[in-house]
Amino acid sequence: MTVIDSLVRNEILNSLKERNKSESRPHFHIIKSHSKLAELNITLKQEINELKMDNQRLIQENLELRKSSGSGITTTTLSVDKYQLFEEKLLKAQEEVIDLQKRLVDQTQQVISLNKTLKEKDDELSTKEVKILELENKIETLKTINKELENKIAACEEQLKVWKDEKVEIELQYNCLLQKFNKAKEEYQQILNASLRFREEQIEKMNKFNELEAERIQLKLKEELLKAQTDFTHVNLNDNPMSAAASNQSLKMHAYSIPLVNKAVYKFDCNEGEVNAIKYHRNGKYFATGGGDRKIKLWELKDGKTEHIGSLIGSNASVASIDIDSENNLIAGTSFDFACRLWSMNDHRLRLSTGDVQPTHTLTGHTNKVLSGKFLGVMKVVTGSYDRTLKVWDLMQKACIKTLFAGSSCNDLVTLDSQSIISGHLDKKIRFWDIRMDPPQSEISLQGKITSLDISSNRNYLLASIRDENCLKMIDTRMNQVTETFCCEEYRPGFDWARAIFSPDMDHQFICAGSADGSVIIWNSASTKVEKVLKEHNASVISLAWHPQGHHLITCDAKKKAVIWACK
Repeated sequence: MTVIDSLVRNEILNSLKERNKSESRPHFHIIKSHSKLAELNITLKQEINELKMDNQRLIQENLELRKSSGSGITTTTLSVDKYQLFEEKLLKAQEEVIDLQKRLVDQTQQVISLNKTLKEKDDELSTKEVKILELENKIETLKTINKELENKIAACEEQLKVWKDEKVEIELQYNCLLQKFNKAKEEYQQILNASLRFREEQIEKMNKFNELEAERIQLKLKEELLKAQTDFTHVNLNDNPMSAAASNQSLKMHAYSIPLVNKAVYKFDCNEGEVNAIKYHRNGKYFATGGGDRKIKLWELKDGKTEHIGSLIGSNASVASIDIDSENNLIAGTSFDFACRLWSMNDHRLRLSTGDVQPTHTLTGHTNKVLSGKFLGVMKVVTGSYDRTLKVWDLMQKACIKTLFAGSSCNDLVTLDSQSIISGHLDKKIRFWDIRMDPPQSEISLQGKITSLDISSNRNYLLASIRDENCLKMIDTRMNQVTETFCCEEYRPGFDWARAIFSPDMDHQFICAGSADGSVIIWNSASTKVEKVLKEHNASVISLAWHPQGHHLITCDAKKKAVIWACK
């Protein structure tokens, strides 16, 4: 038996002795009283028996006296006196017997009560003994558990010793790797500086080349102007001026109308996975697409076919939206990785400032995926996220300068000018913001969650796609009222960020949107009737873009396919 077992056993024994003493003390006087009452009971019984015997003896003597009552006056007188004396003794004895019987009854009742109490205490003692037995069994179990824990502690101490040895070894390895890292960091800094110098040299060469190209174009324009001055066309002065005006008006009307696309002229694989966004450059020379492969790809349309001219990398998740700033030659892409990034269109890289190690225009601060981002005025960007906020970023300060709390996840937004923003949300509301004030200026409640927004060329009308009702709403931004509703059986948005767009002409002649079954529906904005339903996709159409001059339409689906539509 170990020292610990002996100590535990002694402690348990002392506890049991203390418990026995504390539990026996309240019953000691009861047991003592019971013993005294039992002795008194026996004594009283003996006295009663003696009194009964005396009573029998007196009765016998009384009978004898009655028999000898005729033996003379003197004897009679003495017998009468003696009889009266015996009668008094008998009455007194009877009273004592009655009193003793009463005392016996009381003592008997006390004995019964004490017996009952004693039985209860015996039962309680039995219960305590059972509990003590259970506790002893529990003590044995705890001893076993304690032994197992001691074994575990010993094993843990051995493991801790091993870990300490490993920690020392890892610290040595860490110090070695840290030295290597510092050396690699220095080499990286040297390479980065050399790269920046090389890039600056390339930019200077490109600027010189652009200046020479601009001078060449100026010289060519001067030559063409000189040639035009000497070789002008003949003008018939007899022509009707009204007919000329009509012709000019016809040309003007033609310039503002676009053809209705009706045929797929080219189909190609775009980004890997879904294609969430597509955007044309303002000059119409190239367009950008982004999607599930975490890249923004740049494309140029030549001879009816697309040519891949570059990829913008750096996103850590699917690209959700794209916007192009033609003035500063920047492209912004929002992503599901809670960030918005800006690339330079000159070198197809994330924007870097001289001497910076990290990209200066990676905009982080949202706490959920960023579904939409648009340029706001000069060197500003506004982003909308599922974290229920809109953030305004200053690209010169490289920081968020305003956070607008919408209260609902933002699926898309558009900008009217450098101060005004319109956002569409999952809570079925369109909110109109002025970044100079926190709360929205006004709201419009619709019947379903808003999947996309688009603004017309003249900034007078807003197009909203509503998923729950499978329809489009056209809103007059001057009155904040719904003016038209566009719907058809084929139209059913497949994603919460499925887009719908206006045609690029000033009269927004057409409205176009893609459906979950791969259909592309084109409505007439004036009559709200379906002009054409185009079918070429085999998956849900998510994004689409019209050429700035309206020559053709590009649509992209959830299975990396893009289709170019034109009028044939």
